[in-house]
Formats: sequence, structure tokens, C-alpha cells
Amino acid sequence: MSFKSFTAAARLNVCIAVASASITLPGLAQAANATFITESSFAAAAGSVNIESFEATAARVRSTAALATPLLTLTGGTTPIGVQSGLNNPEQAFGAVATDGLRFVSVYLPNQPQGTLVFDLAAPTTAFGFNITDVGETAGTISLRTDTGAFVGGVNLTTFPPTFADGNVQFYGLTQNMAFSRVFLTVTGVDDAYGLDKIYVSAVTAVPEPASVMLMGLGLAALALKARRRTGS
Repeated sequence: MSFKSFTAAARLNVCIAVASASITLPGLAQAANATFITESSFAAAAGSVNIESFEATAARVRSTAALATPLLTLTGGTTPIGVQSGLNNPEQAFGAVATDGLRFVSVYLPNQPQGTLVFDLAAPTTAFGFNITDVGETAGTISLRTDTGAFVGGVNLTTFPPTFADGNVQFYGLTQNMAFSRVFLTVTGVDDAYGLDKIYVSAVTAVPEPASVMLMGLGLAALALKARRRTGS
């Protein structure tokens, strides 16, 4: 029996079934909503990622000016941020170090809580991670929040005390099933200079929502049916 021998209603039902089946195609899996304290577990969950290690960024003393790279733009509001090309170049790093290459971001607001840094990402992501060095030597917290999704309300990553030793290196990251474009990092330790390096982000390819896929399929089915009617087939 050929397709044209079906009634018009039957043809449309077949087309609807085909369109509906298209939403089960692979490639629509989403990241889980989770936080991480090791690079290995984060990398396994995040999949393919891009890394910003600031190696191509010019060294500069700390200031409140925004810092732009191909993957992100970092602003500190009232918190000065700079780029170190060595432990004490172009200025004292207070124990912070690079964890990938030679350069890293230096953050320090004297005699105050370190405030909130804002990462505006060049492309939406479902994963964000970073190395933070020489932090947690005074009482405080480290927290992240995203501009949309599960972590829009923020998540506390760690609390001090117990305080970390001088020169320590810590990793923190999160994955989220809804893509986000902005991340807020807050460190509340008073007079606690720190460094940032090896920022992880994953580029997200836009995938149509299942409802959009079905509507598109139904539209194509209706056009095909209309064309068959015109030709009398």
C-alpha cells in the first residue's frame, strides 16, 4: 500500500508520528546541577571545555577597570583586579600563584571584604570552574551564583574557619542544566588577597526545545500534505 492511498487524515497522523519521533534523537542530554571541589570530577561532568589561563593577557597592576579576554570579561566593581606575570611582577602578589602557565589574575581590596567579581562570558555555558590561590586565611566564605537556572540564588562553596594555609591552591566549579552567561564570585574574607587562574567554561550549541522541534515537524508535514493535494496524489 502506498502513502497516497491513505486518507488525508491518515497521512497527517503519520506525519505527526514522524515529527514526534524526531524529539527523541540523541544529543539533547543536559548537564546535572552540581558543584565540584576537584578538577578531575568537574572535567568528567563538564565534558568539552575551553580554558582561560590569561597567558595572552598583558600584565597590569590592580585596578577597577574591566579585564577582557576572548572567553570572558571580568569586572570587580570596587575590588581592584590585575594580571601578574610573576609572583611579584608587576606588583606584590601576596602569596597567590599561577596554576597554568606564568600569568594569573590578582585580586585585593585592602582592609575590606573582597567583594564580588562578575564574569561575563563570551558564549553561554553549562559549566564554570576555576583555581583560586592563597585564599581563606581570614574568616569568610566563597560563593558562586549564575544569572539563570538552578544556581541563580547562589551556592556556598566553602566557609572559613578552618582557614587554609598560606599559598594554598583550591579548585571550585559547578555544572548546570540550564545555560548561563554570567557568573558572580563572592569572597567575604577581610583583607584576604587571592589569585585566580585556569578558568573553565564550556561552549553551548543551541539545541531546539522539544516543543519547537515538534511544531517545526508539524509545519513541514502540513506543507507536504498541502502540496500532495495540489498535485492530486
